[in-house]
Amino acid sequence: RCPRPSEAIFGILRELGGPGGRSVPLPHALQVLGARGFTPAQVSDALGEYERLNVLQVNPGRSSITFV
Repeated sequence: RCPRPSEAIFGILRELGGPGGRSVPLPHALQVLGARGFTPAQVSDALGEYERLNVLQVNPGRSSITFV
């Protein structure tokens, strides 16, 4: 089964964080996700969804993603 775009995006973000990774630079994440075919709207929706679930946080300057 194909995961929803937000699930796939979250999986890629976790991969980018590496083992025990607590944060990922947002510009790098956007570059990787764009290269894998995700649109900026899909990435924004996924980040918003997982922020509401309190799984990750994007800092106010939108420069990094931190896993909670």
